[in-house]
Amino acid sequence: MKSAIIAGVFAATAAMGQTIKQSEPFFLKVTSSNLTIDGKFLYSCHAGAALQTLCLGSRDVPTTNVNSATFYLNTTVYEGKESDTGNLIWNLVLAPGADGSQQIVSEPLTFQYTPGSNVAITWFAPGYPTQPEVGFNNSALFVNSYPDDSHFTDTYPEQFTSTRISNWYACWVLAGSYYYNALSWVTAGAPHNPTCQSVSVIKVDVSA
Repeated sequence: MKSAIIAGVFAATAAMGQTIKQSEPFFLKVTSSNLTIDGKFLYSCHAGAALQTLCLGSRDVPTTNVNSATFYLNTTVYEGKESDTGNLIWNLVLAPGADGSQQIVSEPLTFQYTPGSNVAITWFAPGYPTQPEVGFNNSALFVNSYPDDSHFTDTYPEQFTSTRISNWYACWVLAGSYYYNALSWVTAGAPHNPTCQSVSVIKVDVSA
């Protein structure tokens, strides 16, 4: 079922004359003025069946459990032009099938929101319908927010604009039934969760 969902997404994209390109693998780490978390690498952490969140690990460059620390950017190519933003991807490696073949499901980053809080949990799930559009600016991860409603009035806008924002925080959160210090997203204002510490998320090439 999961493979069918992913295949359907790729088929629909191809039908629109677009192809999906997956980047070379990279690691992610946080930088922060809080020295207790500055420089820690991010790992996918189990949060349920085929569900993951992004947990803070150690400052050591990943050499074990490398798949959990490896991420990709999926961009679209249309008429030979590649977009500079896309979906942040973690690849879920499934158990080999009966024929011994290895199956991989690309899970896109999304956010899990909780009523009553402005802190959203980072979430990887197969075939998830809503994914933020992300990119890197000088290796720093941002979310492309569209439309930017900060200048809306009671008149239909002449044009819609987007803005690149990086409201990343490291917070202690409940992901499913698991309690993790994990990368989170604050929608606006000060975090409702008092454990949150402001961070930037930096891409690190696997070969670096």
